[in-house]
Amino acid sequence: MSAAAEPHKKSLNEMTRLAGKKAIRSFARKLAEPETIKDLNITPMMDMMTIILVFLLKSFSASSSTITFDQNLKVPRSITQLKVKEAATVTVTKKIIMVDGEPLAPITNGKVDPKDKPDGENGYKIAPLADYLEKVAKKEKKVAELTGQKFEAMLMIVADQNTNYRLLTEVLYSSGQAGYANYRLLVLKSKE
Repeated sequence: MSAAAEPHKKSLNEMTRLAGKKAIRSFARKLAEPETIKDLNITPMMDMMTIILVFLLKSFSASSSTITFDQNLKVPRSITQLKVKEAATVTVTKKIIMVDGEPLAPITNGKVDPKDKPDGENGYKIAPLADYLEKVAKKEKKVAELTGQKFEAMLMIVADQNTNYRLLTEVLYSSGQAGYANYRLLVLKSKE
């Protein structure tokens, strides 16, 4: 190569370097300046979150109910193969009658206090139980109507294994007076 060609080669390299530096500076400026979004439409995102929330609430409401066992409640054992269905739960322990965990009528010596029975000691209707179940039935009927399902009038009875027959009959009678014609007795699955 000639000496005249040598300076020309240097100037090409320098120009390339200068052009490269300019390009890098230009690129760096673009990175430093954040793009601003003037109109962010969050309506579709809110719609999506609402749908997810409704789905989660529906799936949680369809989960099984929880039964709390203590020394006042020993559930009998059985070899039944039926699965538990969703229903309002009436629990009869040695000391109290509850609906979905709400205490309604105390039990003393296997009997409900006569003041909780409109027909006296020999009556079958337990007023606090029937009144509370009527409210539950109205709510369940309204939910069934809104969701397009049929109201099954189903109760799940959880009773202590030593509950006397008379008390269980009173509970079933009171439930029937509130509009619940169908019931299931909860039992523990036997190992045999």
